[in-house]
Amino acid sequence: MRPWVDNPVYKGVWAPRKIANPDYFEDKTPSNFEPIGAIGFELWTMNEDILFDNIYIGHSVDDAKALQKETFDVKKPNEKKAEEAAKPADQKPPPKSPFDLVFADDPVLFIKEKTALFVELFKKNPVDAVKFVPEVAGAIGVGLLTLLIIIAGALGGSSAAPSKADVQAKAQQAKDAAQKAKSEVASAVTSGAEKVQAEVNKRAGKSS
Repeated sequence: MRPWVDNPVYKGVWAPRKIANPDYFEDKTPSNFEPIGAIGFELWTMNEDILFDNIYIGHSVDDAKALQKETFDVKKPNEKKAEEAAKPADQKPPPKSPFDLVFADDPVLFIKEKTALFVELFKKNPVDAVKFVPEVAGAIGVGLLTLLIIIAGALGGSSAAPSKADVQAKAQQAKDAAQKAKSEVASAVTSGAEKVQAEVNKRAGKSS
């Protein structure tokens, strides 16, 4: 630390010089306004169409509410209607990409787009097709499995007329197979949606 050195010309802490003001006064009741001819607003914004009107200055809450009912409450609904009328007509949103489609939005379009995407990817790389569109791959696999079960049952069946017990057993097997296929498709759709969302997030991260 540097040593302190006495300053022989030091005059003490500086303070501004006070000058007597003969017009100085203290307002004990600042809320008692004198007659006001105008009000100004200083706005730091570049937005247009900002309007101020129906301004109340006073002490009465009841008077302020009465002015609100006579002015603001009457004008606001009309301004809202005019604003809605000035809006452009709703335009049809652009079609979603296969990665953004959801089954609940449009089931037919969902199946169509997913199948087309699977076919295009399968032509280039079957592994990528199964990876990015597993719901279609799962549905195809379930369909082939069901077809093989039907063919095997037809080839392995006897020429004799099936008994009632055999019919009931076959019906139960078909019901079980359908339930299993439904569960597999639902699982594939869920897994596919999660993988597609992850891929979308990954691509979005690269693009940013």
